Amino acid sequence: MDPKIYQFLHVFSILLLTGFTFAIAANPQKHKKKMMAILTGILSLVALVAGAGLMSKLHGNDWAQGWVIVKILAWLFVSALGGMAYKKSKSFVQTGLIVAVAVAVFMVYFRPF
Repeated sequence: MDPKIYQFLHVFSILLLTGFTFAIAANPQKHKKKMMAILTGILSLVALVAGAGLMSKLHGNDWAQGWVIVKILAWLFVSALGGMAYKKSKSFVQTGLIVAVAVAVFMVYFRPF
């Protein structure tokens, strides 16, 4: 498959995952918790699969690069924030989300290690 399709799926799912996580943090409605957990879980899985496809096509499955490991850790944190939004403070979730996404984007564009 064309790497552009993987890239589109990866970026689009991360944008939606981030948006839904912000929405959960802004208004954590208990009656929508299951639906939001399913939705953010699917978006997180799409981001992982598309990211793995990109790694396969563009980097020859070299997962040991430092920037890739940091990006995976950021992805895990963003994925966990959806569930944390019901128990943690709104400011913690929003700040954590902004920092994690910023770190992930920085790692992709600058690849410091």
